[in-house]
Amino acid sequence: MAYRIAAASSDGIHIDRHFGAADGFVIVEVADDGTFAEVERRQAKSPCQHGYHDEGAMLAAVQALSDCRYVVAEAIGPGAQKALERQDILPLEIEGETVAAALPKIHTYEVNKRRASVAY
Repeated sequence: MAYRIAAASSDGIHIDRHFGAADGFVIVEVADDGTFAEVERRQAKSPCQHGYHDEGAMLAAVQALSDCRYVVAEAIGPGAQKALERQDILPLEIEGETVAAALPKIHTYEVNKRRASVAY
């Protein structure tokens, strides 16, 4: 079953934004065999405004990513983590990686998670 990953990225290549500071996400669709393709780039209003967190913008950013199974960013604060998890989106922090390098690792995690759920 294909799924989507949103990566907080300024350039579409690197995971280089904190979730709260991200104004754009690369949306990638991952097939069952682990192959992936970028399907779009989404703009979002950054919920963090110089130390002040706009709760409405946070909820809007999470809602804008509701079709994704994972959100990957350099860092994701506890409030954003909870908001994402309430929408059944798994937040992942990955620092210093490219989107292309991170996706196979996430897919391996996804495959192992599926196998574990079938085993029970």
